[in-house]
Amino acid sequence: MRWTGLVSFALAAGVMLAATQAGAEQCGPAKGRVGEFDHYLFSLSWSPGFCATSAGKSNRQQCEARIAHGFVVHGLWPQYARGGWPQCCQTVPALDDSAVTENTSRVMIGRNLLRHEWVKHGACVTNRPRDYFGLIETAVSSYGLAPGLTPSSPARIKVSALKAHWPKLPPAAITVRCKGPRLSEVRLCLDKALAPMDCPPAIVADDNCPGTVLLTGQ
Repeated sequence: MRWTGLVSFALAAGVMLAATQAGAEQCGPAKGRVGEFDHYLFSLSWSPGFCATSAGKSNRQQCEARIAHGFVVHGLWPQYARGGWPQCCQTVPALDDSAVTENTSRVMIGRNLLRHEWVKHGACVTNRPRDYFGLIETAVSSYGLAPGLTPSSPARIKVSALKAHWPKLPPAAITVRCKGPRLSEVRLCLDKALAPMDCPPAIVADDNCPGTVLLTGQ
């Protein structure tokens, strides 16, 4: 009877654990603790550049849509001032559709991206997906996605002119990433209150674009 009771308890515990994990999201390796970071990096992907890559060509929702996207949100990433970042800080609730507004879905495209950013980065900010995506929506509302730049814009642009499309941020709060001469991402450095700040040296060091970049994806 004693062993039968123990086996029954173990089976019940296993079922409960499986049920809990089924309603949660996990990733790894885990690094850092929730809320213990210094600033954010708000990463904006240049869609024509992304859609020219192999990953982009397989993303039909973003790259074969009737809407030709310019900048879209890649993510809002907690960062350490010394360099590096926390990730996968906790097991978080599975992403529910109600946590993401229609406005956010328009600028952060695809369920896989939303889930990945929540599990890897949002989990180091909060345990509430609605709060994390609310921060992203606030950042978009505050600084915009450079609506003056579209896939039909001139093929080349100076980095200084590119940064001017975010007039609420000083140039020192903006870094630019390229794949070769082609624009890949613009990254905005924001403090924990989402106010602009000068990018730390570790972020500036990742700025790899020439003085003039290509906007075309071809």
